[in-house]
Amino acid sequence: MTFKEWKQWLRELPWILRWFVLVMLLRPLIDSFYFLKEVSPLLSPLYIVGVLTPVLVVVSIIRLPKPKRSKLDKYFNIWSFFVVLSALAILMYDPTNLDSIEYFLKLTLPVYIYYFLRRLIKTRNDLHGLLQTFLYSALFVASIFLYEVLINPIRVVESRGLERIQGSFGDVVSYGIYISFSFLIITYFYFANKQKIKLSKRTRALLIVGGLCVLGLFNIHHVASYIIFGSLTIIFMLYNLKGNQDSAILLILVIGIFIYLFGMDTIEEKLVPLVEKDVAVYQGAEDTSKLLHGRVGRWQKMWSIYWNQQPVGQFIGYPFNFEYAFHYVGVGSHNDYIRMLFFTGLFGLLAYLSLLYQVFVRARMIAISQRYLTFGALIILLLYSISITPTFYPPFMYVIMAIFAYVALPRTKKAIPG
Repeated sequence: MTFKEWKQWLRELPWILRWFVLVMLLRPLIDSFYFLKEVSPLLSPLYIVGVLTPVLVVVSIIRLPKPKRSKLDKYFNIWSFFVVLSALAILMYDPTNLDSIEYFLKLTLPVYIYYFLRRLIKTRNDLHGLLQTFLYSALFVASIFLYEVLINPIRVVESRGLERIQGSFGDVVSYGIYISFSFLIITYFYFANKQKIKLSKRTRALLIVGGLCVLGLFNIHHVASYIIFGSLTIIFMLYNLKGNQDSAILLILVIGIFIYLFGMDTIEEKLVPLVEKDVAVYQGAEDTSKLLHGRVGRWQKMWSIYWNQQPVGQFIGYPFNFEYAFHYVGVGSHNDYIRMLFFTGLFGLLAYLSLLYQVFVRARMIAISQRYLTFGALIILLLYSISITPTFYPPFMYVIMAIFAYVALPRTKKAIPG
């Protein structure tokens, strides 16, 4: 999709759908005002968008025709039931508290975004429009990042002996999300546009975006993002070998030469400090609780709390103990599987994993380029969920739920090769 085609696609969308594309486009700018919420919630674009989005989604869902139901929708409905039920319990615990309302909207974000996108995405062209919108939004992120690297860092934090730049975002994960999805999308378009765009142009775009992603990784020092980028690179080369062996071999040679010339020093400088503590644990010099930057110790404590709570909370969620639950159902666990276990209980976690498995199964039946995109998105989601809570990040959910909504379409809507 060229820029001209993207503009045409955007103009043809009714305003009841177009607003979401504009929010997606402006999301990095909105997120860059993260710390303004500490001054006043009324001045924070994050809070304003956080409240307006579900309102506009509900209006859109009511007014737009309901899409044809698919098997994936059934699995999503089951998981949504547990999510909404537990979020209501959070709200009922202290309904006059602004934190309760904020958490309710954050916790249900994946649900209302998915049902909205099921109405927006009717064809592969709609999916491409949203993916291209994300890449355009990432231009703002790239500009801020290059300013930090070349001129002056906006915000620097230290972790594991390394300095991380994180701009004006709330944490370094925001950079990681844009790096991971930008690389996935540009590699997807490399496949999907092979009939429309020359190899030289596709390769140039891939090298530019890929180079910026690598530069970003070397400055945010985020282990999960490193692992995800490496995983995406591997599956990209594997898929490329199936359909275009010459370009795949060339890409492997370029990566090999880069690693040979710069890799060892970079690995020692950038990566070794990130895993020193984990290596010490495996060598017996540190306790197991120190693994993954101390996250394992946190998970052990949270598991003990989960195991000793009331059976109702174990099966359908900690909020049904009607105690303070914000820490357990929010980002405090640094693991989305544990967060989901506390938030929706064992039943909700099983429903969530069943949903992801169903996405995987359906993705195996679609064209190879969309299959690559879906598998890549699942890799990003599953790996990030080990050390952070990606379902709490709106830009993350915009892309994931757009792909899920596309996978849910009837097979005839996805039958275009490529």
